[in-house]
Amino acid sequence: MKKVRIPNFLLGTIWTGWRLWIVWSICVSVFLLIIAFRIATDAEFNFASLAVLPVLVITWIGGKRNGLSMAFLASAMWLVGDIASERQYSAQWIPWVNALTHLMTYSLVALLATQVRLQFEREHERATRDALTGLHNRRAFLEAGTSEVERTKRYAHPLAVIILDLDDFKQLNDTKGHDAGDMALRATAGALRGASRSSDRVARLGGDEFAVLLLEIGYEAAVEAGRKISIAVNAALQDFPPVRGSIGIAWFGEADRLFPAMLKAADELMYEVKKSGKDDVLSRRFPEINRSDTER
Repeated sequence: MKKVRIPNFLLGTIWTGWRLWIVWSICVSVFLLIIAFRIATDAEFNFASLAVLPVLVITWIGGKRNGLSMAFLASAMWLVGDIASERQYSAQWIPWVNALTHLMTYSLVALLATQVRLQFEREHERATRDALTGLHNRRAFLEAGTSEVERTKRYAHPLAVIILDLDDFKQLNDTKGHDAGDMALRATAGALRGASRSSDRVARLGGDEFAVLLLEIGYEAAVEAGRKISIAVNAALQDFPPVRGSIGIAWFGEADRLFPAMLKAADELMYEVKKSGKDDVLSRRFPEINRSDTER
């Protein structure tokens, strides 16, 4: 029977949804315990501040909409607790005012937590993205690669590393200026995005050097992907002569080394292309058995 494989992005979506429901269940349970204790003690104890924690947790994990929903639910449950308790109020409308106060407080907490989360995400984005192209930077690429190598070891899946370096890029900068060079880099980044799968990791390592990490891919498919990238990049660079792309593809049937060493292997293949005439694709299987493992 053929094994059905669920795509990684779908697994991530399913896990995120289940995690949110689990957190919702825990937070609602905690709040029910608080309300039950309040009713049992005739509203003698006030845990309104403690009830802020479920709102914070839900907002941080599920976003503003979930946070405001929890704020409303928490306020409604607090109102039910006040009404169900045998505590005497000087006026019947006081529990409703208390509930409204709780709603305003919890909603403010949800909105503030949302802003903090957004700021955190922006700072993380700045730290992991290349400002010019929007691709992952070297740091993010190395971190992702290291993580994927560990996963590859566990599940024995193959992977490939592609290094792309632009030929004669300095000549473009010298003759047409850095603005033209920046446009060429952005065009290259767009071509890489368009030619890569959603599961691939694409990065600008620095200068005119780019990299792609292809996950769970066979050797022939990796070579085909490299050639597809080469065609797309060279097409995007038609308006920036004489710039072209040299590509090295290192395919690993098993994770037999650390990720920086994998990156170096692909880098060396790319430099072999440059030494032999530029604007070509060179691939090699690892671990190597003989020189016939290398293909153009």
